[in-house]
Amino acid sequence: MVLNNKPQMFCAYFPQNFFYKSVVEKWTPIIQRMKLPYQSVDDFMNQQIQTFTCPALNIDFVTQQRGQYPVNYTSGKELEAILNRDISLTFKLTESYLSYFIMWDQIDTYLHYFHLHEETEIWMEPIHLSFLSDSGFELIKFTFREIIPLTLSEVSLSYAAQIASYSNFTFTMKYNYYEIS
Repeated sequence: MVLNNKPQMFCAYFPQNFFYKSVVEKWTPIIQRMKLPYQSVDDFMNQQIQTFTCPALNIDFVTQQRGQYPVNYTSGKELEAILNRDISLTFKLTESYLSYFIMWDQIDTYLHYFHLHEETEIWMEPIHLSFLSDSGFELIKFTFREIIPLTLSEVSLSYAAQIASYSNFTFTMKYNYYEIS
């Protein structure tokens, strides 16, 4: 019998070298001071991921006339050429907005390096997305390579906010290539 998927049976994560050294050096002491059960910045940020939005697949078509009837054909392009390559991660907004400002600092550092050409790498490190079996074993792994940041959603600060509210923010990126393993 083939079972239905459980929507939480995925694991999206940043590799250990995703966050820049300056970001890690700045935020690791703060994470350690808060006595949180995380060993590193990437470990902390991986645990804050709430949703991963996969790209849409829209296949173009061409219509031609065959006698009095229109006939549709695919455009002839390969899948990778027609994919929308935007991916989004939604994060839990943590105490003191820590998760938001870590990601803010990562994007700021990326743009600083990119504009000043201080690093040879012009893309962020890959992001991984694994799909798990009901037993928790990895079945399929997507690796999104050559990442560039697109947007970091806004966060509204309000004195009128309710204490028990649950907030999040979204980080949208564009990738150039993906691998399936």
